[in-house]
Amino acid sequence: MSLDQYPKWAKDLAERYVSGASSLFLLYGNVNDWVPLRANGKTEFVSLSDFLKRAIFGKRDAVLHYDQGAGITVNPDAVSSFFKAVEAMDTVAGTAYAKRLPKAPAEAISVIDRYVRTRAADKKTSVAVIVDYAHMVAPRSEIQFMNQDDCRTIILLQKWATDPDLARSDVTIVLVTPNLRDLNEAIVNNPFTSKIEIPLPDEDERKEYIAASAGTVKFEGLTQETFARQTNALSRVDIEVMLREAQRNGKLDLSFLAAKKKELIEKSCLGLLEFLEPRATLEAVQGQAAAKQRLREDIELIRRGDWSALPMGYLFCGPVGTGKTYLAMCAIGELGIPCVQLLNFRSKWVGATEGNLEKILMTLRALGPVGVIIDEADAFMGNRSQDGDSGTSSRVFAQFASQMGDTKYRGKILWFLLTCRPDLLPVDIKRQGRVEVHIPLFYPDGNDEKKQWVLAMSKKQKWPVTDKDVDGKWLDGKKLSGADIESMLVAAMRKSLLDGDAKDKRNYLEKAAADFIPATSALEVQFQELAAVIECTDRSFLPEGYRKQDRSDLLKEFHRLQALVEG
Repeated sequence: MSLDQYPKWAKDLAERYVSGASSLFLLYGNVNDWVPLRANGKTEFVSLSDFLKRAIFGKRDAVLHYDQGAGITVNPDAVSSFFKAVEAMDTVAGTAYAKRLPKAPAEAISVIDRYVRTRAADKKTSVAVIVDYAHMVAPRSEIQFMNQDDCRTIILLQKWATDPDLARSDVTIVLVTPNLRDLNEAIVNNPFTSKIEIPLPDEDERKEYIAASAGTVKFEGLTQETFARQTNALSRVDIEVMLREAQRNGKLDLSFLAAKKKELIEKSCLGLLEFLEPRATLEAVQGQAAAKQRLREDIELIRRGDWSALPMGYLFCGPVGTGKTYLAMCAIGELGIPCVQLLNFRSKWVGATEGNLEKILMTLRALGPVGVIIDEADAFMGNRSQDGDSGTSSRVFAQFASQMGDTKYRGKILWFLLTCRPDLLPVDIKRQGRVEVHIPLFYPDGNDEKKQWVLAMSKKQKWPVTDKDVDGKWLDGKKLSGADIESMLVAAMRKSLLDGDAKDKRNYLEKAAADFIPATSALEVQFQELAAVIECTDRSFLPEGYRKQDRSDLLKEFHRLQALVEG
């Protein structure tokens, strides 16, 4: 197999080795997928370890493979020399590894180390070592919680990267892990290791695999090319699962594809990411005219492919109940791209939180274009200065900041950050170049606007009311959010159903309005509204009353209200 036929990541590995930049490599990412192996004009799809053994290291004198489950395996040509080295070790150390090779990491790595050094002394011998599930061999852990075996294993792995004798010899060591965040930091951060990500397959790679694997699957309403295009963010293994299930069902159509893709991606992300299905467009959003205009203009740019003129993301801020989530979902629904919401990916285990997030981000990069909704963003994303959780929050923050600032994904990953406290969101996240457009949302202002909200939400609740039902003074002087109006409508509808619709809907609405007590205090609403005004990045988003106010006066009032609310 020539270098030109290698996947891009494999070419990178080969070129780095030939250049002498490193002899220890960390392969991470999509490591549990099929890899195309091309030989003699044919292509077969094999596991990563088989690809490394046959394509990358096929001409090595010795190839050792180790994982904690199967133990140590050696290519047939090197079995004799390997067991001679193990017998010599047994003689010196008083062990009996030649009779039964160890599986435990500390012992197995010691045996491999002995053999590698023996072979390295022979300058004519080339050796490759593949360690699968490396995060199980050297897991991320605080040093005070590590036992002596763990420490010895990590020391040997670090020596493989830094030992000049190995560097001068034809020795290559590959550690394989799905996620770098699960691997011990001392190895990941070692300057002498090379880290290479194996990405999810691109459209051409998926098309090649589907052509080879589809067999007699019957496609309905789509072609193999369409299927390849629509399976972004899926691995070849995922596609194989889908094809097998379609074979059993007798067909593969768009509805099956959409449902199965959603299921497979959510499963691959360990349930930490949820697909949402927007059922409305911006037409369904009441009020917020300036915000809707801006979003529609950006949607048009996306459809035209003018991604360089788009923001990296949006910050929707405003008091509770202003419809931030609904506006984000309607914008994504109008654009017609997948919509996902990040769930709680935090874990109590060391390194697991960062690992979970890395898996999610890798999926989002492959899934784009995609809209990503993060609710309660001020609490969700961490902070650079937080250190009470052993630095997890600051590392999470750094991961988010790095991804949001990567302009390669401008227009492909649209971030929607939602919060009623934008002042708590780190400035590094909401600065220009990351989440650039800050849109404040407000409660409906004036009776006419409130009435429009009532009419629209009554249709949503399938209890439609008319202008006559809403006409009256029962909305006068009430500062109501969209959520408040919906709650009042539900209360009126409930009473109407219990009474058997004995009265006009207007009577039930007036009674519900008279009895309604907002759950949020007026002071908090005022404070959150002012926070949104201060955060705004475009005057056109603001109501007329706020546009001409001096910013210094707004800040003084904000700090006064903050002292009252938080004090």
